[in-house]
Amino acid sequence: MRVLIVILAMFVGAFLKGVTGSGLPVIAIPVMASFVGVEEAVVIMTIPGVVTNTWLIWRHRKFRSATRDLPALLVTGVVGVAVGSWLLRSVDNRVLSLALAGVIVAYAVTLFVNPHFRLSPAVTRVASPPVGLAAGTLQGATGISGPLLATYLHAFRLPPGAYVLSITTVFQVFALTQVASLAALGLYTARRLALSLLALVPTMAALPLGARVASRVPPRVFDAVVLLVLLGSAAKLVVDAVAG
Repeated sequence: MRVLIVILAMFVGAFLKGVTGSGLPVIAIPVMASFVGVEEAVVIMTIPGVVTNTWLIWRHRKFRSATRDLPALLVTGVVGVAVGSWLLRSVDNRVLSLALAGVIVAYAVTLFVNPHFRLSPAVTRVASPPVGLAAGTLQGATGISGPLLATYLHAFRLPPGAYVLSITTVFQVFALTQVASLAALGLYTARRLALSLLALVPTMAALPLGARVASRVPPRVFDAVVLLVLLGSAAKLVVDAVAG
């Protein structure tokens, strides 16, 4: 039964990632961690994360010209990942989770009041370096960068394909940095590598299904789905903070 529950979590997370570009670790890791521990779950899900990001980046590569500010997000994000544990080691993760949830809810309220709200290129050109640094720092210190990145990139109001390409490209850089760090720490064992490769079966079965659904929904529906995922992330952050 445990195995079936974990496989279902991977399938649902990968399907959601195929639709929105994010969702796999947020769903799969907590479910798996409840059975095998956080460290084991994080290590096992790294390879599926890299593979699914690679697949989505390739699938949406034609939207590269429609993206914005990716170099700034990537460069400062890598810096943030490198210094995150040192910079935020004294920060209470519960406070951080509540702050991120507050950002998401504030953004959702802004969209409700002004459905046409978007960040202009002039604004994002200035904002992207510090946002990239903040997201990388969060990833390096806590493993939580998705809610901030997804909220920020959603405010660009890019075409769906460009949004998915943008967020998965940043996730990929963070994921590769994480893989290198875990390998340097000797956390990859033969058993974990085998389980990580096995995890590719449900994830790669569900990912194309989600991508196919995403290609058939109107942009407004896509935006609504992403916003719902963000609000779900906010709810989880609040629950984790309270439970912690």
